[in-house]
Amino acid sequence: MTGVIAAVMAALISAASVLGAADCSQIIQEAEVRIQQEELLAQEQREKEEASAFLIAIDPGHQGHANLGQEPIGPGASSTKNKVAAGTSGRATGVPEYQLTLDVSLKLRDVLLEKGYEVLMIREDNDVDISNAERAKMANEAEADVFIRIHANGSDSSSANGAMTICQTSSNPYNSEYYVDSKRLSELVLDAYTEETGIRSERVWETDTMSGINWCTVPVTILELGYMTNPDEDRKMQDPDFQDDMVRGIVSGIEAFLEEKKAEQGQNTAEPDAASTANTAEVAYETEPDAASTAVTAEIAYETEPDAASTAATAEIADETEPDAVQVPEHTERFMNVRIAPGFTMALSSYTFNKLFENTGTELQAIYEEIKREEEDAPMAELEKQLNDEIAKLGGKWSLYFKRLDTGRVIGINAGEKMIAASLIKLFVAGEFYTQTKNGKLSEENYGSKPDIMINVSDNGACNTLINAVGMSNVNEFAKKNGYKATQLNRRMLEFNGTENYTSAKDCGVMLEKVLANKYVSKHASERILEKGLKAQQRRSKIPAGVPSGVKTANKTGELTNVDNDAAIIWSPACTYILVIMSSNAGNRIPEIVKLSSMVYKGVNP
Repeated sequence: MTGVIAAVMAALISAASVLGAADCSQIIQEAEVRIQQEELLAQEQREKEEASAFLIAIDPGHQGHANLGQEPIGPGASSTKNKVAAGTSGRATGVPEYQLTLDVSLKLRDVLLEKGYEVLMIREDNDVDISNAERAKMANEAEADVFIRIHANGSDSSSANGAMTICQTSSNPYNSEYYVDSKRLSELVLDAYTEETGIRSERVWETDTMSGINWCTVPVTILELGYMTNPDEDRKMQDPDFQDDMVRGIVSGIEAFLEEKKAEQGQNTAEPDAASTANTAEVAYETEPDAASTAVTAEIAYETEPDAASTAATAEIADETEPDAVQVPEHTERFMNVRIAPGFTMALSSYTFNKLFENTGTELQAIYEEIKREEEDAPMAELEKQLNDEIAKLGGKWSLYFKRLDTGRVIGINAGEKMIAASLIKLFVAGEFYTQTKNGKLSEENYGSKPDIMINVSDNGACNTLINAVGMSNVNEFAKKNGYKATQLNRRMLEFNGTENYTSAKDCGVMLEKVLANKYVSKHASERILEKGLKAQQRRSKIPAGVPSGVKTANKTGELTNVDNDAAIIWSPACTYILVIMSSNAGNRIPEIVKLSSMVYKGVNP
């Protein structure tokens, strides 16, 4: 990092006399890209080094041939079970469960290895004969930090759907001491998996009937990926792109569990005197550089008026056994420097100074990070106040959702409230359309540009054609399954049957974020909606009109009598952000939407 910055500075110094501002700016931009690349590489390396401390055991459920021989259900048990059952198979695809679990497990292995984790595969092909107890023993002997067993479900009913995880009960006679960890692993994996895939979350099933769990002496969960006896779920699970989503969800759940374990270990292994060590910060004035340079924990140096500096000696914060003796000398500093770590000094405000001493006993690095977050968020906090104040002045009903994609900061004003959708409902009609073309129910080619013009010129006829094709109830099921809680399609466009279509600013904002991440139904669907729909939008008089000319935007509007809506992605200089504004019972409110959009842009780009 230092070498890159030095090289860039040298280039700028040597070029400044002959290059114009634009050329120098280009050098800086190129340097920033290189610096960011180095930071990303360094971060990836750190994450891999941390990951390498953990071993994940993966058991692809079943095998090419069942083994109906018997083995004890648990250590010392008199009751027995089949060593390996045959498993189920795909109702639509005919693929056996043992092949699906292997395919997903191998992808899971590759992702975990890429992230730096140690991985133990219980099997890597179908031609094996390993009983459930033997599989557990392999994970035990390897001292796996996580043992995840990949299975798929089956049912007599073809409508049964959803994913579940399985662990032992708290009273398991064989390994109840692993219940807490196994239950938490099961919860986190199920939550992350269903969030990533959109598959319904069925439950965490606690049972003591699984020999592959009862023999474990490590944290374990069985993940039932979905129902192979449900044709739709079966086809999804055979889609390579969808399998990538499945693996991402599993990895997220495993990493969430390991993060919690690391946090617990950090608390348990902390030295008793660690907190008191943070109290022994040495305070030195800048007139005594030697004292400032030799402090180990953290030093605070004041730049004071000369007289103040000459009369003050180095003050050491008192030992933790005498808290009443802690004194902070009077000072007239213009700024203060806090050394968080050797060679790392930060200029902090008086607010920061007070915060440090209010939190004596807390590690300074943690305090600094908290203060830094508060200070960095100050502009967003001010923007939130301004938006609330402005909307409070407006008549009618308003909803706003804003999210910075660089920091994740969200501002929501009635963001989850159900609002009249107008043409914003077309975003979700598109979602179900691409779901059905992905799973083969519809042919995308048969509909030409209708999905595009439904969005970029808000063509109502194209929308009604797609609603008729996919089915209104399926659009609502799509919204429900994917967590769009306020979204409901009740009528076709320009059809007035006494009802309205509904959505929320938050539903639309989350949808746009998924499009940007290539996670709205599929990469193909996300890219087409973004490029041929949102970016090609012809109606740009609302949110896009509130940002400077030349700033790239993508949006979808909606309007009816007394309804004005817009949902947009803005690629601003400071960051990319999402903004959704909805209004009703307020007449034509385009000027107000433009003003709110301008306020947001200026708040993000001061």
